[in-house]
Amino acid sequence: RLRAAYGASGVQPGPNDALRFFASTTANVRGSDQPAVVASALGNPLLQPERSTEFETGFDSRLFNSRYSLEVTYYRKRTEDALIDAIVPPSVGSAEEVARNLGAVQNQGWEFLLSGQLVDTRAIGIDVVVNASTNANKLLSLGGTPPQIGTTTRVVEGYPLFGFWARPITGWDDKNGDGLLTYNADPALNEVFVGDSVVFRGYTQPRNTLTLTTGIDLFNRRLRIQSLLDSRGGALHYNNTERIRCVSRQNCNGLMNPNASFEEQAMVVATRDHPSRTLDGFFQPGAFTRLREINAQWTLPTSWANRLAGSRGVSLVFSARNVAFWTKYRGIDPESEFNATTGSDAPSEFQTVAPPSYFVFRVNIQR
Repeated sequence: RLRAAYGASGVQPGPNDALRFFASTTANVRGSDQPAVVASALGNPLLQPERSTEFETGFDSRLFNSRYSLEVTYYRKRTEDALIDAIVPPSVGSAEEVARNLGAVQNQGWEFLLSGQLVDTRAIGIDVVVNASTNANKLLSLGGTPPQIGTTTRVVEGYPLFGFWARPITGWDDKNGDGLLTYNADPALNEVFVGDSVVFRGYTQPRNTLTLTTGIDLFNRRLRIQSLLDSRGGALHYNNTERIRCVSRQNCNGLMNPNASFEEQAMVVATRDHPSRTLDGFFQPGAFTRLREINAQWTLPTSWANRLAGSRGVSLVFSARNVAFWTKYRGIDPESEFNATTGSDAPSEFQTVAPPSYFVFRVNIQR
């Protein structure tokens, strides 16, 4: 079954985004405090609605007597006049951002869904669902708005929105053979090398996702065990916890451990001692695979339910969430975000804990 679709939608600016607001404060004038006002929000009366158009096409297929199904979708979405909080220069005053329209942003990618019944008998059943997706984000035009340059991220034409940017660590060389990397203004003695200009380092949001859901039915379908495996990759994660440990606390592994790898040492030297103060080493691969959930549900026979609870049905449910994960990320957890609720576009771990594990036991009684 072939399919195709085209749609359009819009997003209105916030109800107060066009308005300018002031806040009261106190200013010192000739040695005495005087009442004053400052701009708390600049407002932008020229704002327009954000408009998005999307085209998608694909196919659905059923295989092997409908025991398996496959869905494949390609999509391309273009957003014009995208609404962002643009950074303004410090000379404006206390207001740090103002709502503006970008030129155009494009997202395109693939989505795959494969489901199947591997075993289907009275005694046992095994089913599986695989869901995968890819996404490529690109800013096509800023519409006359200058590049938005933040501490770690930038909005630049031709690149993904809010990608990580930094002067790259290009290499290292333990020239004196002591196992410790150092920076020196003399090129003949310097052991950590950093690029001359700021460049794009990677996405801040995962580009690739893959989930695997499996289910097993036993004892005439009275016991069902289900699991969810979640994998995400294609992006970097800002290890801000390690940065503050290395720069301010001076107790991180790359600084204090003489057996630390050259990669960890170069990360510290480049941000503490090199004139660039680059954060490149702290933008670390954030790919991970997590056993997101395990669930088991046992439905008691009707006769047992009648005797034990005087009900028509009783089921016992045990579930565990965030059971285990595997990653090469060097921080606490690539899903640890201290600014997850602030609307920030750059995920960052900053003295925060990993997502907690949950263990839940529940009894369902049907009257």
